[in-house]
Amino acid sequence: MSKVIIFRGKAATGKTFVTNYLSKKLNIAVIRKDDIYDSLSMYNLEHSINNSATYDIIAKIIQTNIDIGSDVIVDISLAHNPYYEQFLSKIDFKNSKVYQFLCICSDKEEWCKRIEKRLANPLPNQLFKSAKEADEYYNKLNIEPLEKEIVIDSIDDISVILERIYDVLKF
Repeated sequence: MSKVIIFRGKAATGKTFVTNYLSKKLNIAVIRKDDIYDSLSMYNLEHSINNSATYDIIAKIIQTNIDIGSDVIVDISLAHNPYYEQFLSKIDFKNSKVYQFLCICSDKEEWCKRIEKRLANPLPNQLFKSAKEADEYYNKLNIEPLEKEIVIDSIDDISVILERIYDVLKF
């Protein structure tokens, strides 16, 4: 039975930092939304088409890993609950154990600093022009933990974060 370990949340909440660390510790590959989106960006697709294609590709890769019994870590944004639930509905999780984490940054000042730092060298997936714009965008969304989702706060030390994750994964 494969393990699918999903991390989602707003931009700059530590998903990539945590999944990189976890991937190295557990020797499990990471599927990263930003990597696929950025690669597709060279084809000059409209954002909504690129985004849709990105999530279709990720769903297919997750399904393939489930079908062959491989474990996988997934790093996606999908902070808005309805979008995340729609994404999950594309995957048949029956031969897998799914672990879901919602990454947050409880220190708004720190989160804004992280957004501004990204803006110094923006990648194609970074569409915000300021931390204020990002904050206004995310304030319109439903970003709450789902029933079986564990909240990870990237303000915590990585050792505390990993301990919490390991407790859930039972590794």
